[in-house]
Amino acid sequence: MKPFNDLLTVLDKLLNPDGGCPWDREQTMLSMRESVLEETCELIEAIDINDAKHIEEELGDLLFNVVFLCRLAEKERKCSLQSALSNVTKKLIHRHPHIFGNIEITTSEQVLEQWDKIKSKDQGKENRASVLDGIPKGLPALARAQKMIKRMRKSNFYPEKCMDMAPTIAEDEELQLGIKLFNLIDDPSNKRIDVEQALKRVLALQEQAFRKCEQEVK
Repeated sequence: MKPFNDLLTVLDKLLNPDGGCPWDREQTMLSMRESVLEETCELIEAIDINDAKHIEEELGDLLFNVVFLCRLAEKERKCSLQSALSNVTKKLIHRHPHIFGNIEITTSEQVLEQWDKIKSKDQGKENRASVLDGIPKGLPALARAQKMIKRMRKSNFYPEKCMDMAPTIAEDEELQLGIKLFNLIDDPSNKRIDVEQALKRVLALQEQAFRKCEQEVK
């Protein structure tokens, strides 16, 4: 695809040791990780407020960061753009046997159940000491809580049975609030709702409304 090849051409010129951009040449995968997070959050915000022009811009920015990281990975001899694309393609085929194999599945719930089973058997995941292994510690608290609850309940270890914190909670207002939030996320009625995105959508809409009020007052 020409636009993608054009992006690669521009990036390779920026990273060229002879005459490239000094700033781009100094970047590493480590130095770029915050940029990926920032661009991802900006794209999510654009989606939440349904701003088509902003979505297009942020998709481009995020794509640039991903491809840039691939070029940096090649430079640091970790992997290549080609290997990353090849691996994700193989993974998609492997985890969709109902499309690329002979398994019959009719509902999205069955797809998710099958995905989890296949993922748990993939190389490197079968030796995890806990079902909570693999959940990134850097996730926002709401998103991490929801992932933890989902995995704990699937393993029949219910959160309320594992949380013996009564002596501490009684004297700690912060923990009391945290427990209330945890229990709200654990509410079965929220099972199909992404609580992190739910709050982000409300924040985006609230910000729009507040900014509009500010302008009207001015």
